[in-house]
Amino acid sequence: MTVRSLARQLSGKSIIRTMLFSYLGVNLLLLFALGFVAIRDSSSTMTKQITAARNEVMEQAARGFDLHLEEVKRPLIQYAVHHSVVTLMSRAGSMSVEERIRHERSIGELSAGVTSLQSLISDVLILGSNGYVNNLDNRKSLHWNYPFQEQSWFREAVSSIPSKGFIPLSLHIQDYYVDTYLSKQNQPTLSISIPVKGYSQQVIGTVIANLDLQKVNALFERDRRIGDETTFMLDKEHVVIAHPNPQKIGSTLRFAGDENVFAKMSGSFVSEMEGQETLILFHPSSLEGLRLVSTVPMEQIRAQTGPLKAKLAQFLYLCLLLNTLLSVMITVRITKPFSRLLHAIDRLGEDSLYVVPKRYRYRELNLIGNKFKELVGRIEQLVKQNYVSQIAVRDARLKALQAQMNPHFLFNTLQLLQTEIVCGSAEQSNQLLLSLSNLLRYSLHAGDPLVMLSEELRNAEDYLFIMNKTFDERISIQVDVEDPAALRCHAVKLMLQPVLENALIHAFRENPREAAIRISVSKGRKGVLVAIADNGAGIEKGRLAWLKARLRAVETDQDKLDPVYEWNSQRDKGGRRIGEADAGEAGGAVWGGAPPATGTASEVPEQPATGTAAEVPAPPAAGTASEVPARPATDAAAQGTSLRESIGLANVHQRIQLHFGASYGVRVRSRQGRGTIVYLLLPHPALTHEEGCS
Repeated sequence: MTVRSLARQLSGKSIIRTMLFSYLGVNLLLLFALGFVAIRDSSSTMTKQITAARNEVMEQAARGFDLHLEEVKRPLIQYAVHHSVVTLMSRAGSMSVEERIRHERSIGELSAGVTSLQSLISDVLILGSNGYVNNLDNRKSLHWNYPFQEQSWFREAVSSIPSKGFIPLSLHIQDYYVDTYLSKQNQPTLSISIPVKGYSQQVIGTVIANLDLQKVNALFERDRRIGDETTFMLDKEHVVIAHPNPQKIGSTLRFAGDENVFAKMSGSFVSEMEGQETLILFHPSSLEGLRLVSTVPMEQIRAQTGPLKAKLAQFLYLCLLLNTLLSVMITVRITKPFSRLLHAIDRLGEDSLYVVPKRYRYRELNLIGNKFKELVGRIEQLVKQNYVSQIAVRDARLKALQAQMNPHFLFNTLQLLQTEIVCGSAEQSNQLLLSLSNLLRYSLHAGDPLVMLSEELRNAEDYLFIMNKTFDERISIQVDVEDPAALRCHAVKLMLQPVLENALIHAFRENPREAAIRISVSKGRKGVLVAIADNGAGIEKGRLAWLKARLRAVETDQDKLDPVYEWNSQRDKGGRRIGEADAGEAGGAVWGGAPPATGTASEVPEQPATGTAAEVPAPPAAGTASEVPARPATDAAAQGTSLRESIGLANVHQRIQLHFGASYGVRVRSRQGRGTIVYLLLPHPALTHEEGCS
């Protein structure tokens, strides 16, 4: 395809031009929209990433701070329960000097361990309500006359209700140290206390651990990732407890949205702080009423997104160029095979309706060409099926009407009814009359060709009841329904009666002995299976093969040959035409297949053939007794009888497939002398109810 040809295709209004411009235009718009959204949202995306990362860092910092606090709490517990501490706070003024020195030495030994092991502890104050005072260096760094018991933080430590035994104290100034301790003198501190109880469980003092705020800040600064990022600690009064800038410790920090810090356990928001937009994150600590707060200037976040925006813009320009080139290349490659397909379709109907298959470059175009060819064939097939379906339904309705109105059948039934009345059997007479009326009403009702399987089964039971009365109830009839839900599926009207009629005529003849017919309904993986089994004469192999060919011809719509010619052309192993076989074998001509190994026919008692049709005349049957002679006079007569019966079975098979599809229909299994089973496969109730039946 040359560039000039492509230009000619694009010059006029065509699918090629519409496809190219639409594809190119839509993709350009999508790329522009994607690029705009990506560049616009890069800051928010970066903010979310930084927020997620800082939340993890703050969680780690909080865990580290909580771990150090646990180390701080252990020595406080040791002081609070120490015998010497309790003794000195209980009766310091009433003990001897030697005893006091002994207790002070014991406390000093404990303090030496605390000084060497605890990293966050700046000092430990041991304060009794009786005026006793001590610390880690045995009061060397403390003012001797400092009124500890008068301080608000002391009263808070001995009067508050502890949470888990520990009380966090508000920030206070360490003005109780002598001037030589410059690192502590007049410096703010964060304290944790635990009350000391006497022997009678009254509070007699407290042990207070002052934390080194510089070391606390070092814990937070160690996890800092961004240059101007700041992590500090606030209390409920928004007083700064710990901050990298010592000048801000003790000051009150207020900003827009600061109430959110203590309204939730953790979270983040953007607010104005100290004149600039700032991302604020907060996280709880193990000390009640304290929050870890981290601030990141939004200006720094936006500065980090600058290179990302530049790369996104470059990538967008590259995608625009590649998209344009790709659109042109795809159009060029599609134009040639697409034009070939259009040319082939344009030629259809000029010479013939036959579509010549061609191989195109693309699978989709091959699929269009093949489907178009299949569509033409499918239209022809649907026309044939519609014609055949109408003929089959009309023929079945006519035969059913004739069968029910057959004078011979009505005469026999009425004669049987008279006999029962004369014999005084009111119940049997009533049942015969009901069965006959049901048969007439069912077959004469002109309505939907599809009925519920339960209705078709009741009609078959009425028919068998009348026919079994004709045979003096010498036939054992059994109806098994595995799952009552299977009876809700749809069935073709009057599909069971022809099968039962064939069984009565050919399997048992007029003098059945130990005869049995079993109708079973079960649900399988492929559908609902109706099996009609008998223990009669079975089918000769040659006729079985011919019957299977008849059923296959219905499936493939190839049954166009003369059936009588097909019958006469079949020969057995002895070279005789199948029609020359004895009439006894002809009794199974409507069946086919071998009996199953288990279940079904093997459950019915076997009954060998006891004669031929010439010895026992056929009993009257509904609609066909007058049509089927007692014995075929010639081969042609036998062939005609079997032919009509095989056509009836094929008609049932064809009607089922026309309504439900090729997956359903009739199958026959038989063995000569051992019985026959006819299977009718129908769709599941869910399929027939939801998708329709035809």
